[in-house]
Amino acid sequence: MSSVASGAPMQADGKFVDPLDVSAQTTRFAATTQLGAIARAGSRLVAVGVRGLIVLSDDGGGTWRQVASPVGSDLVAVRFVSSRQGWASGHDGVILATTDGGEHWVKQFDGRAAADLLKAHFAAQATSGDAVAARLLKEITLNYQNGPTMPMLDLSFENAQTGWAVGPFGTILGTHDGGKSWASWIEKVDNDKMLHYTAVSDVGGNVYLASERGTLFKLDRPKERFIAIATGYNGSFLGVVGSRGYVIAYGLGGSAYRSRDGGVSWQRLSTGVHASLTGACVLDDGRLLLAAQDGHLIMSSDEGDTFHSVAVPRQDLITGVAPAGRNRVVLTGLGGTQIVNLH
Repeated sequence: MSSVASGAPMQADGKFVDPLDVSAQTTRFAATTQLGAIARAGSRLVAVGVRGLIVLSDDGGGTWRQVASPVGSDLVAVRFVSSRQGWASGHDGVILATTDGGEHWVKQFDGRAAADLLKAHFAAQATSGDAVAARLLKEITLNYQNGPTMPMLDLSFENAQTGWAVGPFGTILGTHDGGKSWASWIEKVDNDKMLHYTAVSDVGGNVYLASERGTLFKLDRPKERFIAIATGYNGSFLGVVGSRGYVIAYGLGGSAYRSRDGGVSWQRLSTGVHASLTGACVLDDGRLLLAAQDGHLIMSSDEGDTFHSVAVPRQDLITGVAPAGRNRVVLTGLGGTQIVNLH
């Protein structure tokens, strides 16, 4: 086991140190420590994981090296809009940013800043007599009553400036300056029940939020508001993937639903797996891959009409999948990374 994965950080006197206040520890086991997400940054692969771990590969996943991370909080999402500019997010409300392909990272935001921002935002509106803001202020106060622990479970940028970060209990923030500043979008979503957001994705120019109770939310750009979409599913979605011709929402129990009309109508897909789908990607040639929590990897060459299994070298709890060159992908999971060759 790596030291990166071993318990909460402690001072020499045994007292707890907040992971927000310490850098990630160095480990000799960069490629075999628990990783939560992976993304492609040009020809490079960037993966993030437990206790702030960030690792890079420049040879398609063959070898990995750790880079410095400013926090010790678990990281669960990573996204790039170019070969150089990207972001990562995770526990304690952390949002990190890089402008050099992942070599160096800075902390842009965390749960402390989120608590201050959201409380001030809704308090000001509530003081003006806004009943909705008063209700949301109570929700926010409850969310942060135990400190800055609320995670940012995912984030997505449609360009170098505009993006969103999401988490549980209806938490969503937006930025128009590349993450230098963030603002509440909580009141800009048709989500009175404060459903959790598990993912945010830009698919074919449309931005979707994955949520509970079979609900998705789609950005209405003219209104600057996310509109609720019913899919006919009753469970939780964990992600959204697709291209300009289709969008697929996937989640618990191998469930996947596809829309070809921008979310108006949905069709349940037969994935052939029963474990939760935890990762997905579309290859450059259009093939679709879905990864299941129990280690299954399935592929479709017809936008989800049919799927077939892909052999995975090592059974693992899979957390992410990313293209790594022609006929190759790299998976992340509890046991780190592994290469899967496709045929």
